[in-house]
Amino acid sequence: MVENSEATVNNDLKTPKRKFVVNKKKIFYYGLMIIPIAQFCLFYIGVNFQSILLAFQEYDAINGKFVFIKGDIFRNFRDVFVKYSVQNNILPPAMKNSLILWFFTAIFGTLVAIFFSYFIFKSKKLGRFYRFILFLPSILPGVLLANIFECVSRDVLPLLFGWKNMLASSDPMTVFNTVMIYSIFLSFGTQVLLYSNAMEQVSPAVLEAAQLDGVNNMGELFLVVLPGIMGTVSTFMIATVAGAFANQANLYTFYGEWIATNLPNANTIGYYMFVIVQNGGSYGKAFYGFASALGLCCTVVAIIPTILLRRFSKKFED
Repeated sequence: MVENSEATVNNDLKTPKRKFVVNKKKIFYYGLMIIPIAQFCLFYIGVNFQSILLAFQEYDAINGKFVFIKGDIFRNFRDVFVKYSVQNNILPPAMKNSLILWFFTAIFGTLVAIFFSYFIFKSKKLGRFYRFILFLPSILPGVLLANIFECVSRDVLPLLFGWKNMLASSDPMTVFNTVMIYSIFLSFGTQVLLYSNAMEQVSPAVLEAAQLDGVNNMGELFLVVLPGIMGTVSTFMIATVAGAFANQANLYTFYGEWIATNLPNANTIGYYMFVIVQNGGSYGKAFYGFASALGLCCTVVAIIPTILLRRFSKKFED
């Protein structure tokens, strides 16, 4: 009896072994997350690693290589906020123009594109024809489209309306507004194709139920179609916010480096950064560190509105 009681006590004292349970859902989730993380590490950190280091370096013309700045390692960042913002006043107009360009291409352009896409969506018979017409500009090279627009501005508009050649104006705002109109016109077809194709995926049963309830066209657009394509709209908007400071507004296509040195008030951040780092340009490698610091600053600035816009659009998607 004593042995049996001792055995019972020993069995009670033994802790049960925990079974190892494999959570297949978590493994599948983590497996999917590996792909975007690997892409970020490879195509952003890996590719831009040297560019990030350049923000803390300067070009040694004697030895022909980049070296870390001694003493004031954040000098390039100070130049962004002091030398080129306060003293030379180059970056503030470029920042303002980039934001204006983003507003008209992303906000205003998206609203117009959604209405036109809905018109194509409702025009079942002519929808394919409109899509074909809007797809044609994407086939042509960008330089050819710029030459066509330049010919229209130089020859056609002055002949028809007596206007001056706006691309040849010495007023920086006239130049910027002209290239902005061209950028809006160039991106309009892509947006319409994107949104009209997304509208085709809206369930016909939902549209039929809305019509039976007496919803008119505007109600159908805002209450049924727009919520159905909000995922596409939000993705496009987030992409435009992330690339707002990389948009050149096609300035280099029309003017090369001329705007950066002669009409700096017509600059955009993307155009100015491209000009000072392009191979064979007149600025040289001495500006690489400054351009890298400017790019990092723009990335930090773009992160916050990108996250906020994503959270804001998530409410409409849900």
